[in-house]
Amino acid sequence: MRVICTHENLKKSLGLVTRVSSGNLTLPILNNILIKTDNGLLKLSSTNLEVAVNTWVRCKIEEDGGITIPAKTFSELINNLPSGNISLYTENLELFIESGSFKTKIRGLNSEEFPLIPQLDQQSAGNIPVNALRLALSQTSFAAAYSETQPEMSGIFLSFGNGELKVVATDRYRLAEKKLAIESSFESKNVIIPNRSVQELNKILSLAEGEDIQIFFAQGQIMFKTQDTELISRLIDAQYPDYEQIIPLEFKTEIECNTSDVVAAMRTAGIFTQAGNNVNLTFKEPDSFSVTSSSSDIGESDVNIPSKVTGEAGSIIFNHRYVLDCLSVIGTPKVKIKIINNNAPGVICSPDMPGYTYLVMPIRI
Repeated sequence: MRVICTHENLKKSLGLVTRVSSGNLTLPILNNILIKTDNGLLKLSSTNLEVAVNTWVRCKIEEDGGITIPAKTFSELINNLPSGNISLYTENLELFIESGSFKTKIRGLNSEEFPLIPQLDQQSAGNIPVNALRLALSQTSFAAAYSETQPEMSGIFLSFGNGELKVVATDRYRLAEKKLAIESSFESKNVIIPNRSVQELNKILSLAEGEDIQIFFAQGQIMFKTQDTELISRLIDAQYPDYEQIIPLEFKTEIECNTSDVVAAMRTAGIFTQAGNNVNLTFKEPDSFSVTSSSSDIGESDVNIPSKVTGEAGSIIFNHRYVLDCLSVIGTPKVKIKIINNNAPGVICSPDMPGYTYLVMPIRI
C-alpha cells in the first residue's frame, strides 16, 4: 500500500475510529485499526465486537494494499505531526509514515487477521437529518441507566412507525422521550441500541453537519450511514418497558417560567441539599413559585422564580440533579413544569420544543 493524504483529513477520521479500539486484553487485535485502500479511497475500520466504525478518507493512491496497526500509537503519532501532506506506505508488515522532516514506522499485522465487520446491504429503513437525530440523542440518552443486570435499561430505545421516530431512555426514576418526523419504510419497528454505540454515533453526527443519515437493519444489528462514515452496532435483545403508560395525560398544575431562572434556582438549592439531592418546589396561582432546600449542617436556600402558575396550589420534591440534567439539554428559553400531586410523576417540556417530554419521579419523604 502507498497513499498520500492530508493531515487534516486523516486526523479527523482517526478521531472516529480510535475511540472504538480500547485496551482489550483478551483479543489484542481489537486494539488495532484496519487501514486499506478501497475504491480510490483510504478506508479506516475499528471494532470492539459490539460496535464497529468504517470511515473513508480522500487521498491519492499510488499502490493498493492494507495493514492493521495499533490504534493508540497511530493516533498519537498523527496528532503530533504538523499540517500538510502525509505519505503512508507498507513494507513487510510495517507502516511507514512520512510528513515533512518526520519519518516513522509502526509494526503491524496482516490485514486478513482483522475481524470481519458485517455489511448491511438491505434497503435503507429511513433518512433523518443529522442535526435532528443528534439533538434527539443528546436530549434523551443521559436518562439511561447503567445496569448490567437489565441491559435494556442501559440502552436507547428507538421506535419507528407511521412516519415517526421515538427516541427514549429511562432509568425508572426519570424518562426522556423525543419524537421526530421521518421518512421510513417501516410501519412498526422497535430496537434497543447500547449506550456505548450511541456515544460513538454522536461523535460521528457532530462531524456531519447538514447531512442526512441513513439507517439500515439486519438480524440483530443496525447501521447508521453518513456520506463518508458508517457505524454498525449490535442491538440489545430484550423487551423495553411499556413506558408510555406511565406518562400522564392530564395535570392539575402548570408552571411556566424562564429556563435560566430554574437552572439558577436549582443550582443554588443544590448547595444546601442533604443526602438524596432533594429540593422542594412550592407553587400557587397566579405567579408564586419557589425552590427551597435545607441542610442542618450548612444552611438553607429559598429562591422565588418569576413564573405563571395555573391550577391547584401545592408542593413536590424532586432530585435537583435530575431536573438540571433536563434543563441543560432542552435548549429553549422557556419551560413548563406539569404536576398532578406530590406522589405522581412530574413532566418538564417546552412550548418551543414540540415532541420532547421529560418525566421525573417525585421523592416521597
